[in-house]
Amino acid sequence: MKRVFIPIGVALKQARDAYGYPKDYGICACYDVENMGWCKDEVTRWYHFTSVDGKPAYTLKR
Repeated sequence: MKRVFIPIGVALKQARDAYGYPKDYGICACYDVENMGWCKDEVTRWYHFTSVDGKPAYTLKR
């Protein structure tokens, strides 16, 4: 199944609303990150995770 892009702000809001996490939790605290790495620009980081609704997803963090 192809991963869907979820902007990091939306992904964090979904996890906080669904699980009651505090606002200072980041992507790795809110989700079980399956894989992560650097983009070719060497500034942006990508994260693979399973979204709140169970779909494979990815997000980018600058």
